[in-house]
Amino acid sequence: MMFLIRTAFWLAVVIMLIPVDDKSATAQATAGDAIGAFEAASAAQATIKDMSGFCGRNPAACEIGGRIGTTFMLKARTGARLAYQFFDEKLSGTAAASVDHGTLSASDLAPNWHGPKGTGHDI
Repeated sequence: MMFLIRTAFWLAVVIMLIPVDDKSATAQATAGDAIGAFEAASAAQATIKDMSGFCGRNPAACEIGGRIGTTFMLKARTGARLAYQFFDEKLSGTAAASVDHGTLSASDLAPNWHGPKGTGHDI
């Protein structure tokens, strides 16, 4: 349940940070529907107070909400893992193929000959 409350809180914070276009703001201000900071704070406080008793009144809804939150979190993890694997495979394949060796041929890139190991001549 706390996961859902935190998610809703941060979603609300992000939405509040999105700017409003000037036409909408002017139309709302002239309509007299503007909300003051004190009114918004008291409404938020009353909502939080009501939500704190929600699970006591509706335990089944809270349990289902918790399971939904857990399922959502597991799906998000799986999606992130699949995206990571996809991009890791794509980027690792193109990175190796895009190495530029200039004008060197394959024989130029081959290692130098070394004598057999253990003879003392492989310095």
